[in-house]
This record gives sequence, structure tokens and C-alpha cells, in this order.
Amino acid sequence: MIHVSIRSRIQSLLDFVFPAECAACHAFAGDDRMVIFCQSCWATILPLSSSGCGHCGKPFAGDSTPAGFLCGDCRTSPPYFDRALSAAIYNGVMKEAIHQFKFSRKFGLGKPLARLLLAQFDGQIEYSRYDAILPVPLHRSRSKQRGYNQAEILAREVAKARHLALMTKNLIRVRRTAAQWQFSNKRERLDNVKNAFQILNPEQVRDKHLLLIDDIFTTGSTANECAKTLKRAGAASVVVLTVSRAGLGQHSASLAASTQ
Repeated sequence: MIHVSIRSRIQSLLDFVFPAECAACHAFAGDDRMVIFCQSCWATILPLSSSGCGHCGKPFAGDSTPAGFLCGDCRTSPPYFDRALSAAIYNGVMKEAIHQFKFSRKFGLGKPLARLLLAQFDGQIEYSRYDAILPVPLHRSRSKQRGYNQAEILAREVAKARHLALMTKNLIRVRRTAAQWQFSNKRERLDNVKNAFQILNPEQVRDKHLLLIDDIFTTGSTANECAKTLKRAGAASVVVLTVSRAGLGQHSASLAASTQ
């Protein structure tokens, strides 16, 4: 989108002229624009590792989990995506940074958030085996209203960093859905996004191994519906990468500690 490109250039100029401030507490974070948190806020981020569910990535409490172990939900009703990984827990300073990136037009946060995602997944993802990266799409009316798709900004940065093809026009959202945070349970979220996506050119994804990028993973309903659409169009595999994971409840801190 042309207007997003112009805004990004303006943001880059502002980033160059003004010193970096912490995305959470707004204190001075250093001269490096890729540093989005001050040291105090950075220390509160709760990273997630790959030792959770081998399918949806849900972390388990405890010191260790056998590789490939599946949670009860994935054993009962396997998702369409092959794997889901999130870099950090969606709370505290991470929640504040993503909220600013998503709703306050802080485009400059896209690159450092993407780098955080990449740093967390180094050694876990063999990027060379994937054919393309896709962002979770917004409906055209919401994209016009917001002015940009935060998932596309993240996907663009990841694609550039790992030299992968970027698909932004093939997977589209054909139905404007309500915001997922409005629904309290997984069934409501699944119903909300059911049949909301479409592939315009199935040939582009047929037999392809794909990475699907988004900012937040909660129940996985949106990612799962995207993966279903891609798989039914012939995609060989779909792996979901997100910056953060929400919906872990009051035990999120202990869960994160057990995965470090």
C-alpha cells in the first residue's frame, strides 16, 4: 500500500532525528532504534520456548516436556496448521508495545518486533525449507480504516531478513469479522472466523511450505482458519509464527519460567 510506504518513510525519518524511547514506559532506551525497551522493561518480558505442545505451542508447566508431546486439545481436535510458535507472552510491556504498534500507528515498532521474533526462533525454524511467507490478512474495510496491516509489516520484515518470497495478495479476508477479543471462548472465536478467508490463486500455494505471520496468538482460531483455507487450496504445510501469545491465564508467569 502506497500510503503505508510513505508513512513508514516518515517514521524512519523521525526515528533518525529523535532518540529512541521505551515502547512501554517511554524512558530513554538508547540510540539504537532496534532497541524498543529500556533495560528495566526488557527484563520483564517472558519468552516462550519450543518445549510446549508440538502442534499449537501451548506451554506446559514443569521442567521438561518430551519433543512432539501434544496437548489435550490438539489430540482431540488437531488444528490445520502444522505448528505454532510464539516469541513471548502477551502481557506487561509486550502487550503495551504491540498495542501501540497495532492501534497507535507506531510503524517503527514493526522492525524490532520482527527481529525479536526472529531471534527467539533462531535454531527452531529452518527457513530455507519454506517457499513463502504470508501475513494474516485484514478485511479491506478494516485495512482502509486502520491504514495498514500490522501482520503484513511483520511478515515483510521476516521475509526480507530470511530472503523468502512474500505473498500479500493471495490469501484474503472476504468477510469482515468482529474483533476476536470480544469473544470469551474458543467456539465463539471459531464461529466468528469460519469461512472468512479465500485463496485467489491456488496454484501459488499448491505443494508449498508456508509461514503464516501474525502479531498475537490466543486460541489459534484465526490462524487455524487461515491454515484450513491454505491446506484446502493445496498447501503442503503451514507453520504459524507470532510475536506474542495471549490467553495463558494467571499462570502465565510460571509457565514462561518453566520454558526458559
